[in-house]
Amino acid sequence: MSEADFKFYGLGSFYCEYKDKKIDGSDWVSKRALYILMYLLQERQRRISVEEIVDIFWPESDLEDGKNKLYNTIYLLRTSLKKGGLPKDIVESLNGAYNINHKYKIWTDWDYFERKINNLMLGKEYPVQELQSLFEMYRGDYFSTLKYEGWTELNREKMREYFLILIEKLTEKLYSNESYRDTVNYLHKGIEYDPYRENFYLIYIKALVKLGRIAEAINSYKKCERILKEELNVPPGQELKSEYQRIKMSREITEKVQQNFNAKPVIERGAMFCDLDVFQKIYELELRHVKRLNKEFVLLTIDFSEIGSEINFEELIHKIASTLRTEDVICYCSQKVYIILKEMDLVNSGLVMQRFNNLYKELNLTKKPPLDIKEIN
Repeated sequence: MSEADFKFYGLGSFYCEYKDKKIDGSDWVSKRALYILMYLLQERQRRISVEEIVDIFWPESDLEDGKNKLYNTIYLLRTSLKKGGLPKDIVESLNGAYNINHKYKIWTDWDYFERKINNLMLGKEYPVQELQSLFEMYRGDYFSTLKYEGWTELNREKMREYFLILIEKLTEKLYSNESYRDTVNYLHKGIEYDPYRENFYLIYIKALVKLGRIAEAINSYKKCERILKEELNVPPGQELKSEYQRIKMSREITEKVQQNFNAKPVIERGAMFCDLDVFQKIYELELRHVKRLNKEFVLLTIDFSEIGSEINFEELIHKIASTLRTEDVICYCSQKVYIILKEMDLVNSGLVMQRFNNLYKELNLTKKPPLDIKEIN
């Protein structure tokens, strides 16, 4: 495709590029002349009658008075274009109507943006870098200096919706690529534009959790809940509620585990001793940890239910715990012992098994208890 003669930018403040010149109308005598140019650009696929232009820009005037005002403004428009070094015949008049001269190749950022987002909605895949470039192209609302002009409203709302769709598609890709910080930054902008968009909050709090910013994730949910209640009188959807409950539960688990770690230990050395409920929560946290970091740990289950020994079972558990490292975790229930060997694989767990064997000999157990050992990764 050949290079455009004119490039017009309307996503944000309006300006035009022509060869090596840039014009934004800031030094024009008539602001209305600039606005008429913007209107003709918006409607450049058709010819605009004098009557239509008068109705929009001089609604308080009768037709004849309005026509005179229009002709004077068109004169000022062409004069300003010429003074700025741009061809004044870009605005063409014929048979009582005006349009943008079709002999010039015109490119606009709003048409380009709309075409790209439409393709995106139809399933076309764009790399993250191109989506980020589209995001940067949207410098602000369509014709942002004319936000109170009724004729800009439909395009403004359409472009804003396209921008939000872009943020949705972009952040989905970023989240899938584990670019959680970028995900949060782009969604922060999206929530500013549309604070009622639940799918933004959903991926936003998920990304915050991935970054370890649990308190922010919880506060973001509460903000969404408050806004929906105050403005729309509706609660958050079930998917967002479920994600919040999961995050809240995870935080409570972490706090309980931390309290357990900070509490005075039951034994002076060896593994941390806890009840089964806390052990299960530590297991879940450790499982997420190793999956995220691509590591492993070992889970042991020792069954003492069929071992005929008069040894005190709780004392036995403490002896087993004393053979382990301080970062390991141990608990028991119904004469079964459960152990987490953190950051250990099956190959390196052999030393632990040898210590258990030595302990069994020391305690004169009639037979070794059944042992189930699993590497978790």
